[in-house]
Amino acid sequence: MISPSFHLVIKQCHKQWRSSLFRTIVVIHQRQLSTIEHEKQDSKKQDNDGLVQSQNSQIQKAKFTQKAQQTAKDTAYSLVVVAGVATLSGLCYVIMHELYSRETPNGIYREASRICLENSDVQEALGLPIIVHTTPQIGSMRINNVRARTFDEKGHQSMTVSFYLTGKERSGVVAIKVQKNISNKFVYDYILVQLDKQWHSQNIVQVYPDFSSSSFKREISS
Repeated sequence: MISPSFHLVIKQCHKQWRSSLFRTIVVIHQRQLSTIEHEKQDSKKQDNDGLVQSQNSQIQKAKFTQKAQQTAKDTAYSLVVVAGVATLSGLCYVIMHELYSRETPNGIYREASRICLENSDVQEALGLPIIVHTTPQIGSMRINNVRARTFDEKGHQSMTVSFYLTGKERSGVVAIKVQKNISNKFVYDYILVQLDKQWHSQNIVQVYPDFSSSSFKREISS
């Protein structure tokens, strides 16, 4: 027969076991909750990190795109400037060559007008002072362009030039023909002055080739 004290001991042991088991279950549950919470925090942190990386990547792409566009604009501006400078340089060269080179209509005009003004027959026929002009009327508002025509003659480049002389007694039209030699320089075929009134029973003054020096047939330096 079991004594009452033994039942009491067994009962107390059972209570203690249940209490210990309950505490164990509670602790395990808390640990599980803590683990789940940590996992949620880690997942959230990873999501945040991924979002930050994505934003940083987008920012870097935007900066790269902006730099690329700016570089393209700078390159385009540089090309425009270089092209403008090259065009301006070419234009300046053409203008300077036309104004100061002898092998142009203006160059022949300047040289031939000086030759005519220094010619004694022209001075006597027209009467001093003599004015040189490129248009029929002195002081015309038209553009002061030299009248010239270039053409090919027997494989050589030739050119005719005309301008006007006005003196105290008469006026005249100067007709010039030049042709390039093997040195690519213009030499004169003739320089004639057609007068508006007769002088010594003639209407034309032959400035060239009516020279005493035969060397004038060569290039006349300006």
